[in-house]
Amino acid sequence: MNSQPTTTAYHSALALCSLSDWALVSAQGADATAYLQGQLTADLSQLAENDHQLAAHCDAKGKMWSNLRIFHDGEGYSYLLRRDVREQQLTEIKKYAVFSKITFTADDSRALVGVMGSKAAECLSQHFSQLPDADQPRVKVGNTLLLWLPTPQARYIVITEPSQAEVLLKDHSEAVCDAQYWLAADIAAGIPVIDAANTAQFIPQATNLQALNAISFKKGCYSGQEMVARAKYRGANKRALYWLAGTAQQAVEAGSAVALQMGENWRKTGTVLCSVMVAPTTLWVQVVLNNDLGTEDRFRLDGDEASALQIQPLPYSLDEA
Repeated sequence: MNSQPTTTAYHSALALCSLSDWALVSAQGADATAYLQGQLTADLSQLAENDHQLAAHCDAKGKMWSNLRIFHDGEGYSYLLRRDVREQQLTEIKKYAVFSKITFTADDSRALVGVMGSKAAECLSQHFSQLPDADQPRVKVGNTLLLWLPTPQARYIVITEPSQAEVLLKDHSEAVCDAQYWLAADIAAGIPVIDAANTAQFIPQATNLQALNAISFKKGCYSGQEMVARAKYRGANKRALYWLAGTAQQAVEAGSAVALQMGENWRKTGTVLCSVMVAPTTLWVQVVLNNDLGTEDRFRLDGDEASALQIQPLPYSLDEA
């Protein structure tokens, strides 16, 4: 089996995906920074205007309602998260907002397009006068926000008016791909995908968010902070996010388990966050497992004896300095 599996879109020169499974929330008002500091794991006081940041939003026990990507927008912030967790996440984050000058809105006024491939920058420069990059991961061009992501290769999130998104997709119709390809890129990048099936199930470290700079251990209190800190300083976290790849006939649902080979037997283990068939018989799975597993361990889908999966390398280390 290839140690580094490939997908058609993943290795094509250009792929554009309408990110309909993702959604936007707007958080506006004079108290936006102070309020969100008390809700999210990231330190927003350190978030530059031209940057974006992964973060988690946890319950009091440190379990994530969702993870999200947050950035400056208007007089406050906006953030991206999975569409099917947005309603519940909004309900939870708004609970104490009545005492603060902040308004949360489910923002469906703008469209989201993902662009990746070696010609992604060339494609976007036909439509926008400036593009984000490693030095400026967030740029604003007119009414459009563009975000740059480095892994698993340079890719872009375009947040724009529906009419502009339509033009972009129409002008490059030959390169339009299913949004599953974007999901595959997130799996290869090791960025956790929290859908409704897995909300309020995991502390942030169980999904490697500490390795993605999504947790500040230096800022003040926030929802779930005590449990998140305990996991770091007392070694209370025994789980990690993995990328499994191999042969299977179909994708597997979020919330389901995989099976780990133990001698002659197979043991049901872990929790699938998402999975994508990247070729007719090639499956990629993002799964939370015990954090003591290695590349020699063998997996299969629970109930599918013909499937065969193994751990792939992620683009970051979980070894803490």
